[in-house]
Amino acid sequence: MTKRLLLYAATLGLGFGGGWAFSWLGIPLPWLLGPLLTIGALGLFGVDLATPKASRQLGQLLLGTGIGLYFTPAVAAFVVEHLGVIVSCGLASISFGAIAGLILQRTASVDIATAYFSCVPGGVAEMAVQAERYGGETGPVALAQSLRILFVVVTIPPAIIFWGATGTDPFGIPKVPFDPAGFGGLLLISLAAGWLLAWRKVTNAWLLGPLAAGAVVTVTQSDLSGMPTEILNISQVLIGSTLGLRYRRDAIVRLRKFLLPAMLSTFALIGLNVVFGMLAAQWSGLPVSTMVLSVSPGGMAEMSITAKVLALGVPLIAAFHIVRIFLVIGLSGLLFRYVLGRRPPSS
Repeated sequence: MTKRLLLYAATLGLGFGGGWAFSWLGIPLPWLLGPLLTIGALGLFGVDLATPKASRQLGQLLLGTGIGLYFTPAVAAFVVEHLGVIVSCGLASISFGAIAGLILQRTASVDIATAYFSCVPGGVAEMAVQAERYGGETGPVALAQSLRILFVVVTIPPAIIFWGATGTDPFGIPKVPFDPAGFGGLLLISLAAGWLLAWRKVTNAWLLGPLAAGAVVTVTQSDLSGMPTEILNISQVLIGSTLGLRYRRDAIVRLRKFLLPAMLSTFALIGLNVVFGMLAAQWSGLPVSTMVLSVSPGGMAEMSITAKVLALGVPLIAAFHIVRIFLVIGLSGLLFRYVLGRRPPSS
C-alpha cells in the first residue's frame, strides 16, 4: 500500500512539475499540456506510473463545477437561441468522423467497424464498446480516440494563440468572490449531482453532473462561491496526468502499424471540423475562434479548459460539446447500422 501511495504521489508530483515548467516557459494551456505530455512521454519510455482511481473524476468534478458557474440566465437564453447551430455542428462532426473512418479503413487495412469507431469523436470507452459490438477491435479504437484528444489539445489552442484570436468571450460573467464555506457547499451539491448521473450510468457523469449543479446555482443567483484559478489548475493537472497514462509503450509497439494511418485520419478529422467551424462562424455570426473550438473534436473537459484559459465563451463551447456527446451516443451506432448498412454479428 505504501509503495502504491508513493507511486501516486510521484506521478502527480511529475504532473505538477510539468505544469509548472510549461507555465514558466509560457507554453499555452500549461497546467493541462504539461502533465499530459510529461506523463505521456515517461510512459512511452516504459516508466511505470499511476494516479489514484478517482483522480480524473475529481478533476472533472472541479472543472464541471467551474464551468457551471458561467451559466447565467442570459447565457442559457443565448444557448437556446443558437440550439439549431449547435445541433447542426454536432451532426456535422459525426459525419466528418465517418469520412475519416473511411480514410482509415483504406490506409490501415482494418475492418470498417474498427475504422469508423476509431474516428467518430466520442469517449474512448464508449467507442471501444460500440466497436466490439459490431465486430471491431477495441485496442486500435482506444488508441485512435486517445490520439484524437492529444492532437486536438496540442494543435488547436496554440494555433488560436498564434493568430491572436483570444479574449473574444461574448459573455460578461459576473465575478463571485471565493468563500470557503460556500465553496464547500457547492462541492457537496456537485458531488451529489455527479454521483446521481454516475449511478444512472450517464456518460461523462462526473463532468455533466457538477456542470448542471453549478449552472443551477448560478441561474438561481445563489452565489455560493467563485472558483479560484488555483483550483482550476489542480483540476487540469488531475485530468492531464490521467490522460497521459493512456500513452503506454506496450500499446504503441503492439499497434505500431496502425499508428501512422490513425494519425493521418485524425488530422483529416481535425481539418474538416476546423474548416466547418470557420464556415459556421460566418453563418452564425459568432467569433471564428469560438466556433473553431466549439466544433473541434476534442474532449469536453479539454476544450472547456481551453475556452476558460483563452476567454472564448466557456458556456457556449461547453454547450456545443455536451450536445455533440449526446448525439454521438445516440446516433453513431444508428448511422453505422442504417447508413453504412452494417449490423452486429449477432443480429
